[in-house]
Amino acid sequence: MSVSIFVNGIQISYVSATWSGTENQAARKLDFTVPSNPYDKNFDNPKIALGDPVDFYDGKKLLYRGIITSREKTGQIGTASYESYDYMHYLLRSNVTKVFKNKTPKKITVALCKMIGLEYTKLEDPKVNIKKVIYQDKPLYDIIVAVYRKAYAAKGGKYMPTMVGGKLSVIIKGTDSGVTLDQATDITGATFHDTTNNMVNQVKIFDQKRKQKGQVRNKKQITSYGTYQQVYTMESKEKTANAKKNAEAMLVGITKEASVEAIGDVRAVAGKALVIHDSAAGISGIFYISSDTHTFQNGVHTMSLELNYANEMETGAEEETETKKKKKK
Repeated sequence: MSVSIFVNGIQISYVSATWSGTENQAARKLDFTVPSNPYDKNFDNPKIALGDPVDFYDGKKLLYRGIITSREKTGQIGTASYESYDYMHYLLRSNVTKVFKNKTPKKITVALCKMIGLEYTKLEDPKVNIKKVIYQDKPLYDIIVAVYRKAYAAKGGKYMPTMVGGKLSVIIKGTDSGVTLDQATDITGATFHDTTNNMVNQVKIFDQKRKQKGQVRNKKQITSYGTYQQVYTMESKEKTANAKKNAEAMLVGITKEASVEAIGDVRAVAGKALVIHDSAAGISGIFYISSDTHTFQNGVHTMSLELNYANEMETGAEEETETKKKKKK
């Protein structure tokens, strides 16, 4: 383990550090504790303030860049605790009311980043032109996810916002992390869980006048488990074929999940895929990481991963409907 933490460009000594993230609301977090002795003037207590920049390295590779958002100290000899988030949290905590017309998801993302002065790099461009969307008091992050989901409905391809250093990137979700975990050498604990609690096997499609225009269904699942139905309401002037694609995206089969405790690998982060070989727990194959927690303490790196069989994309912000004014006679 060769990870290091820098605050304000100065390397600090830490007692423990936890680096974590999820595939949804994807601001990554770094928590760490440092030695503290408020009574000894000769003791080198680090001077860390709210808003201070934090860099987290694996050797010379920058894994994370964020700012201190919370701190906790006591009047006793021991440790002080600090919490930081990467720059994605600015998108999560900044809302806007905005109408976008004839813009691609990439152009909308660039416009939103410029609103808050957030730098960006390597934004996937599905080249889908979105005619018009209206968002009322929605987080910028949710809008970015929503417009890229529209591209997914039109062309396929699942997308995920992430941070590269201090810059926003939108990547293809579920790409290979390069990590393989084996029961004999890497995994210290594993569990498997499957459920029908999230199942949706029939979606009825209605237009704006509440007239049914079609449906999509999984007949095999309905026969085996009964009907779990939801409704999709078409947007104004939306084509039936596109509505069918959106309805199909709402279908959910058996949800299969797993959790793994293993020797740490910094490449295993939320939104990426990995390979598991654990016949004892019955979870061999390709999995998608839904959340990760990496712990660094006493020179040891361990990780806890929540895994999914399916590579799903967030839904994002809901659009506002525009009411047309009646013409005066």
